[in-house]
Amino acid sequence: MIDFRNIAHFLAEFLAPLRGANWKIILLCFATAATFWFFNALNKVYTTKINYPIHLVYNRDSLVAVKDPPDEIPINVTGGGWQLLKRTISVNIEPVEIMPDNPVQTQYFTAVNLLPFFSDQLGDININYISTDTIFFKIEPFAEKKLGIKLDSSSIQLKESYYITSKLSIEPDSAYFKGPTSLINKLPEVFMVSLPDKNISNSYNEELSLDLFSPSLIKKNPEVIHVSFEVEEFIEQTADLDIGLVNFPYDSSIYIQSSTIGTSFKIQKSFRNKIAYSDFLMIADLNNMLTSDSTINLEVLRLPEYIKDFSFEENPVKVIYAK
Repeated sequence: MIDFRNIAHFLAEFLAPLRGANWKIILLCFATAATFWFFNALNKVYTTKINYPIHLVYNRDSLVAVKDPPDEIPINVTGGGWQLLKRTISVNIEPVEIMPDNPVQTQYFTAVNLLPFFSDQLGDININYISTDTIFFKIEPFAEKKLGIKLDSSSIQLKESYYITSKLSIEPDSAYFKGPTSLINKLPEVFMVSLPDKNISNSYNEELSLDLFSPSLIKKNPEVIHVSFEVEEFIEQTADLDIGLVNFPYDSSIYIQSSTIGTSFKIQKSFRNKIAYSDFLMIADLNNMLTSDSTINLEVLRLPEYIKDFSFEENPVKVIYAK
């Protein structure tokens, strides 16, 4: 076990001769010695490896980088301490500019290709070699395309029993897309957008950024579209409705078992007291009767716009022959 009392006793004896010393002078001596050592070290020549920033130079008005080269490249250098210190700790280090002769066709630089750029632009230190093998990048011309914009209806997530009661409005309904040729060529003829919102239960009136639906390298004009539509709750309701007879004889020798049928449906809440049953049209067509069991499947020819999920309580209906 460590005997802390012995350690404390040793330190007390070691520092005893310095108890009356002037600590300011001692610290000043240490600082002076460290300064002389530091400046002396910087006057020597060193060989070391440093990471140095690079900047790819090309016409950014007509070209765009699909894949960027690395921000820094490791290089082996020889130089004075002052020069190396300046190249490593400076806040605003000027990167070495890499300038491909044909940016679109050139997709990489080897260490041999890179060395002249560093040697020409870092004249105060000696570049021994580039420590990386190859850097890769890809530059393409800009392309532009105008696309129509549509809302993916399957992305609209409404709260249960709520329905859209108006047309879907998108303004503007088209936009210009500009970016790398390869990405622009992959865009569909119609640009689909989706709603991020869920359980929508109120009329929708929002702005959507087109950046959400395509790569960031593609610029859009405009960048934002406006989407709106009306939403309302629909409530359950039942009603007995008349059945229209088609192709039945006028003498009533053939008829159906009941002239009305029970139905269920959802009605737009604001229309629950304004329902017009004359707007419903259901028929039984004798020409569609199944001879095997003398039944007819009812057809719905007309429903009001404020009705959803319409269904019959019984279908098909039975055909009766008068005796």
